[in-house]
Amino acid sequence: MLSARPGVMSMLKDRLEQKKRKNLLIVDYGKYSRVRKWTLGLESGGDQVAIIRTSGSISRTRGPLSLPGSSSIVGEQLIEKIRSVRESERYKAVILRIDSPGGDALASDLLWREIRLLASSKPVVASMSDVAASGGYYMAMAATTVIAEKLTLTGSIGVVTGKFNLGKLYERIGFNKEVISKGKYAELFVAEQRPFRPDEAELFEKSAKNAYKQFRDKAAFSRSMTVDEMEEVAQGRVWTGKAASSRGLVDAIGGFSRAVAIAKQKANIPQHRKVRLVEMSRPSPSLPEIVSGIGSSLLGLESAVKGILQDVASSGAVQARMEGILFEGLENAPSAANPVFLLLKDYFSSF
Repeated sequence: MLSARPGVMSMLKDRLEQKKRKNLLIVDYGKYSRVRKWTLGLESGGDQVAIIRTSGSISRTRGPLSLPGSSSIVGEQLIEKIRSVRESERYKAVILRIDSPGGDALASDLLWREIRLLASSKPVVASMSDVAASGGYYMAMAATTVIAEKLTLTGSIGVVTGKFNLGKLYERIGFNKEVISKGKYAELFVAEQRPFRPDEAELFEKSAKNAYKQFRDKAAFSRSMTVDEMEEVAQGRVWTGKAASSRGLVDAIGGFSRAVAIAKQKANIPQHRKVRLVEMSRPSPSLPEIVSGIGSSLLGLESAVKGILQDVASSGAVQARMEGILFEGLENAPSAANPVFLLLKDYFSSF
């Protein structure tokens, strides 16, 4: 296919400084697939470095409409994985690979604590790929060293919060919901069929401000900055990796190979010595898990609506998440094909 695109070949020759060569050397998939793992550092003796990959939106628990194996960061599962790495003596260092626009603020805070504990026992290098913003950066800032690529979208130290009033939608589809509660603010996050009362709105605003303050102050602590210094780069601002580096949010610029080199340096492993990179990825879902996940997405109407709302906002209605990715991420979610989701999408797009 490349031979049919002379423009691409010409560009590659320029980038590789091979203009005089008639044909570039190309490795086909057959040869590439036969490359031995040890040549890439994936299998070898000696010291081991754990690789923890985190990708997708952050939630506390897996929602009823989430299929096993879908791209998301489930707080309780990731915490269990981090603890197992911390308690093991076989790993000399850890590389936390992050690609996340954020998500649930409480889950992000709990992950920050666990990563801090991990970093107190062994070097942790946060390697940020495409996006590590809001909750994604919340996790990264707990590491010993933070690395970003030049165009990594990062920062976004802030929260996005709100509440849906689905009263008119429920009327449209003939759905009625009644909440029986005890306590002044018991319905704060469960009564989505009505707007906030004035006192509820005031409490909700205070909660959001407190969540932002906590995020900002912990970011300042993690990056050894004053609160005033952090405020200058916080307030929800989004930076490229290069810009974040010049503002103290990132320690170094580079990709995964740079992260491996720094992890070896922090763990006092000579650069020339090979290490074994151990992937801590979760195994692929079994058929029963997939069937169970699909079955969850076919529950009754109220369960479906609740599940979709869990993707949109946490039970605390506070998200350490990049704005603009909230609904875009939902459209790529496994629940996007659910008829209730399509109805909700159609309803909200009518405004």
